[in-house]
Amino acid sequence: MRRTSVGDLILPFVIVGLVVYLVFRFFYGSIPPLQYILPIPIAILAIVEFSLARRVRAVVHHDRDAKPMAAISVARCVALGKASALVAAGICGAAVGVIARVAPDASTVRAAGNDLRVSLLLLVAGGLLLVAGLLLERAGIDPSTKHLANGKAPDG
Repeated sequence: MRRTSVGDLILPFVIVGLVVYLVFRFFYGSIPPLQYILPIPIAILAIVEFSLARRVRAVVHHDRDAKPMAAISVARCVALGKASALVAAGICGAAVGVIARVAPDASTVRAAGNDLRVSLLLLVAGGLLLVAGLLLERAGIDPSTKHLANGKAPDG
């Protein structure tokens, strides 16, 4: 499995952002206001992944204080980090799509102002999850294989 690159994250960001923008543009009147609870589970997941990344990194780097982890658990954490980063890119795209649609009306329409604030919080939570996912993915990389990061075999 290769590392998640910026190109891998741009595609879901753009596609989800455009879809959400178009949905909000044409159906905004029939969509209920966004709730402030929406970004909370995403932020909690980001916090969990930050702490998990720290533990996985300690195990992979053979820190003497690290509690042992099975290799399959480390691999699952790496997969979770990769998946979380991709989903977080979509969440950030959705938040930007909503912001782009409601920002012009935020000062005059109360619901648009509410949706703008919730979308900004969602963007922050999605950004945290994106960073946590990338850290978790990279935490599971064995430091002795850094020369393989670019996909080339070592000389010799």
